[in-house]
Amino acid sequence: MSGKPHDAGPPPVQLWTRDGFQGALSAVTRQTYAPDYLSVQGPHAPRRTVLDRLRVDDQDDPEALPTTVATSRLGVKLHVSGRRKPMPYVVRNVEADEIHFIQSGTVRFETDVGCLVATEGDFVCIPRSVAYRFAPTGDAMRSIIVESPSSLRLTPPVPSGLLNVARDLKYAEIDSGMPAGGPTRLLLKTLDTENTIFMMPHDPLALGVRLSESVPVWKLNLANIQVHAYLPEGGPPSQFLSSGAGDIVMFNLSARPGARAPVHINADFDEVICYVRGPGAWGGCTEPGTLTCVPKGVIHHGPSEDVPEGYQAWLLETRATLRWTPRAIEASQLMETGNYAPHPSTMK
Repeated sequence: MSGKPHDAGPPPVQLWTRDGFQGALSAVTRQTYAPDYLSVQGPHAPRRTVLDRLRVDDQDDPEALPTTVATSRLGVKLHVSGRRKPMPYVVRNVEADEIHFIQSGTVRFETDVGCLVATEGDFVCIPRSVAYRFAPTGDAMRSIIVESPSSLRLTPPVPSGLLNVARDLKYAEIDSGMPAGGPTRLLLKTLDTENTIFMMPHDPLALGVRLSESVPVWKLNLANIQVHAYLPEGGPPSQFLSSGAGDIVMFNLSARPGARAPVHINADFDEVICYVRGPGAWGGCTEPGTLTCVPKGVIHHGPSEDVPEGYQAWLLETRATLRWTPRAIEASQLMETGNYAPHPSTMK
């Protein structure tokens, strides 16, 4: 499938923007289709993979942590989990907030502030220093974990419309039936190469009663985040979550009406998109759980979002310059940036 505009149409427009679409902007026309490239060498390249093709450690080893697929100098990281058995320990990330997106399966989270069950399409927020463990309630699950040193919070552009918090935001609840248990390992996750492990005399996640109204662990389903379009042209999507430092922004990039976005150079943000599922295809993304990454400064167009059959996808923009790990590169392909299909060079 070609990512190019119609030959009979107007000259292709190329945008250069700062701060996503929130800052300075420059527009020119090009005589050629800017996203085309013949080959690329080096780490700052557009890539794509399918989550189910990633070999993740915790799929077969219950002791393993989720597998890291991308890192950065700012501490922003991406991990993938495919756990089949419960975690036999508790984790407390003392240097980062975490957002777990459940791509497939059903997952029970037990935390410092209560429990919740997340299903396909749920985002689960676990803030810094909240201890937790999780387990599939069935045979398997697959999730993407965004790790952010800066605090994450819901930040829709207006208090209502994009989100119905009262209806759709669900909080962890205390399960008073959890036994205190016996000795339990508590793993403190830091930026050090070696984690710190405490042996606790009892299960630290066995709770009594709630004494405050505030609950920092929540879940929200992608399907309940509304899409935002400016007709007839479409316009950029609206964020639903961001970090306090402004280095992470997340959007619902599911099917929406309007014209295709212009060719774009994002000067400040790497763009990670997860095509969650159809029924419609999003350009060259047809397999559920397709993960794409376009680094900052790389010219891209991206598929049309006006897909009548519908599809679900979300976008992570991060000022962090992400680098895929060798494990992730092994399971990925170079990507063309017109329709986000595998680059033709990978087909040879």
